[in-house]
Amino acid sequence: MMRSVRSFAFRDSTFQWLFLGVVAVQGVHVFEHIVQLIQVYKLGIPDDEALGLLGYVFQFQGTEEWLHLVFNLTYLASIYLLFVPLRRLVPHTVPLWAFGAYALGGVGLESWHMVEHVVIISNVIRNGGCPCPGIGDAALGISDTVLHFYYNAITYLALLAPFGYVWRARRARRATALAAAPGVADGVGVLPADLGLDQTARAA
Repeated sequence: MMRSVRSFAFRDSTFQWLFLGVVAVQGVHVFEHIVQLIQVYKLGIPDDEALGLLGYVFQFQGTEEWLHLVFNLTYLASIYLLFVPLRRLVPHTVPLWAFGAYALGGVGLESWHMVEHVVIISNVIRNGGCPCPGIGDAALGISDTVLHFYYNAITYLALLAPFGYVWRARRARRATALAAAPGVADGVGVLPADLGLDQTARAA
């Protein structure tokens, strides 16, 4: 039974740290978009020349779009990877509304966002750089700097909705496990309630 508890603890801990890593990296990405907004609307830098911070370091073909493609491809793959383990935490750890926000505002919108970036990169390749319009900015007649800030902000908020519940549950259940069986619980994060492990089983 101890081996079983440690196995669950390892899997849960891996899930939680992956979740934390995704939150941190996407946070950097959102910050880059905020910097771009400041560059355009406060500093008067033209849209195609406002590359954020990392964009000036990792630009290719005179644009930061390749960097944002990597950001978004990694983000999309990560939130798909988190989808099934997160679904298993509904509703005892993550409420249905938070998972719904993640599924629609996170996975759904980010999937569309990725389509946008494929179109943008196809235009970068075709033009040897920018101008490189996407779908939404061309259809709506708005700046891609503004549109992609909203894409990223919305998908980030959708990610944070379940993350708060997962991390709070991790802290609460880790404290409970440490009190019940300190020797076993050192690596325990969130043990899903449906595992059916009672106090005797955990301490066995």
